[in-house]
Amino acid sequence: MSTNGKERIALDPEAPGLDEDTRRRRRALAELQKLSIDELFQVAVRAGIYTKDGELTPPYRDDGEPSACRPTD
Repeated sequence: MSTNGKERIALDPEAPGLDEDTRRRRRALAELQKLSIDELFQVAVRAGIYTKDGELTPPYRDDGEPSACRPTD
């Protein structure tokens, strides 16, 4: 399956050797892949990544405060 010219990677949550956390993450990613762009955007709004206007929220903008994940911007 292709989206915007990119192949979707099928991650089998039942592959041998996976721990339960990895299985849950793979199931969640599979569900996200089923969403339309609009639905995925709404997930990002609810998660606090984007505003309803389509702007990145402060923690995700280039001008956001440095954090433990980005200590030296």
